Amino acid sequence: MKRTLPKRRVVGFTLIELLVVIAIISILAALLLPALSKAKAQAQSTACLNHLKQLQVAWELYAGENGDALVLNKDGDDGTGNWVSLPGSWVLGNATMDVTTTNIETGALFPYVKTVAIYHCPTDKSTVTTDSRLLRTRSYGLQMWLNGTEEGQFYIRRQTRSAQIPNPSKVFAFIDVSQWLIDSGVFCIDPNAPELGAEQDNWCYQPSDRHSQGANLSFVDGHVEHWHWKYPKLLQDWELPAVNEADLADLRRLQAGVPEGLRRALQPVQTNVSAENSN
Repeated sequence: MKRTLPKRRVVGFTLIELLVVIAIISILAALLLPALSKAKAQAQSTACLNHLKQLQVAWELYAGENGDALVLNKDGDDGTGNWVSLPGSWVLGNATMDVTTTNIETGALFPYVKTVAIYHCPTDKSTVTTDSRLLRTRSYGLQMWLNGTEEGQFYIRRQTRSAQIPNPSKVFAFIDVSQWLIDSGVFCIDPNAPELGAEQDNWCYQPSDRHSQGANLSFVDGHVEHWHWKYPKLLQDWELPAVNEADLADLRRLQAGVPEGLRRALQPVQTNVSAENSN
């Protein structure tokens, strides 16, 4: 007699059970995605801080090998209205126009930090003006008062040697610059000085707020910090006043990172000329 095996019962999910599973997965995804996004943002900010740390070390090495002289940080108009870092400076060119890394590689700091990716913040997705498909090669600027440009309405007391800088742990050097206002390698900031009148309340440039409404900075003593801003940094033109009290507080905080002694050195040009003529 032939033995017949019983048919196996096919067990499956009902439509309601499938919908329940999908709903649970959706809830878990909604809970996990913000955490994953936050973790990714934190990792990018940490990478940016590491980039700034390496640039700061290069800045210090340069001074150490050049009799304590700070690396040059000069810029000027290239004749077409665009501001570029000049030969001999830590970088050359203009971040919004540089389509290659040449102006990084010919900068004075490149022998000390030869990885071009270090000059770019991983969160910076801004592109060059001539090709919206091409990411910029640089996201950072160096404070103008550290061997920067001498020109302007006021005589500027620049710091040209590392030993000249008081309170180095309070003076910022490299900073993550706003994608709207970055151009040369110089980060322009006016001190909080009454001699400047209303200009002391202006953002010459602005830092970025790419890192959860914050930016990263390096300091002369070698450490790096993440600063959270009280107000978003969205200005898209230079020399504009702080938007409100929160924005002004951010400006004052950054101005506190300008080397001490500048305020005493800011004397109007005409005052000095008059004094010379009276002698």
